[in-house]
Amino acid sequence: MAPFLLLKFREEKTKQERYANMISSQKTSIAVVDDDQGILDSFDAILGDDYLLFMANNGADAFELISKQNPRLLFLDIKIPRPNGLEVLKWIREKGISTTVVIVTAMPQRYYEEVAQQYGVYRYLHKPIDVDEVEEIASTVLQ
Repeated sequence: MAPFLLLKFREEKTKQERYANMISSQKTSIAVVDDDQGILDSFDAILGDDYLLFMANNGADAFELISKQNPRLLFLDIKIPRPNGLEVLKWIREKGISTTVVIVTAMPQRYYEEVAQQYGVYRYLHKPIDVDEVEEIASTVLQ
């Protein structure tokens, strides 16, 4: 797990226990798409106890995940294997999918931020991710 997440500890539950709890309580789902397993693990540690999480590590799997699960919130990296995050974002908007999208990237380039804003992203976060910021976004968007 990434060292920046060591600031926050939670009671450990198995993924099966958390999934069963989410399904039984009708929790809202969140999707995370990133090719870095450490980032996926970080989101699981931050949000996994409170929300039903679906994860993918490339654009092709993101299409399938979003189509099947229809998450209300998506944390999306730009630099993922084909198609990249911007192409996934464009596809979401072209299909009229109402998922709230948060870009999470290590790419500080203004160009990517401008393109993402054109497609109506909710937020643009830079890595390393901030635990409190991720929790606040999830809480606000999924109220």
